[in-house]
Amino acid sequence: MPTVKLYGIEVADVRHLFPDAPDQDCSNYHAPEAIRGIALHHDGIIMPPGDQDYNGTTLDEDMERLQTIYDYNLDRLGGFPYHLVGTPNSRLFWCRSLLTWGAHVGGMNDRLLGIAIMGDYRQAEPPAEGLCSLSLGLIILWRFLGHLSVVQGHREWAPGTECPGPALWLPKVLGFAAFNAPRFPA
Repeated sequence: MPTVKLYGIEVADVRHLFPDAPDQDCSNYHAPEAIRGIALHHDGIIMPPGDQDYNGTTLDEDMERLQTIYDYNLDRLGGFPYHLVGTPNSRLFWCRSLLTWGAHVGGMNDRLLGIAIMGDYRQAEPPAEGLCSLSLGLIILWRFLGHLSVVQGHREWAPGTECPGPALWLPKVLGFAAFNAPRFPA
């Protein structure tokens, strides 16, 4: 698994594993100055045969989940929906170029970056390690943009979805990211 450092933070670079379908909007270019915010997601995927207690214990389990996210969204949305994906076990994956739209908030993909945590958090809070992976992902996205940017759950950007759940944990993620951002180079 190739790893790279983005703004001093190590991520697993899996972009090559998840190509966009041809002629899809999600592969459209958008310049960093066009980005207006960051959408926070959970993947909400239930793994066969109904694994609802995903915990990201092994890299194999994470890779299987990434493949399931991709397979589920390829025909529906044209590619991997999120730019970065964190795990409940503190891994962070770089899934698509930060210079492409993605497909994560209908009608807003041209102006949002998307970050997700693996799992379904409509009724539970991610573990601390998962919140840490999201925080590190936010630092990367803020560094890429060159400034702090609005971060909201998917449901705040596009009412009508439960994603990422009540997100009562979002202030923890933002606080950790803001506190730790100075530790990583711009």
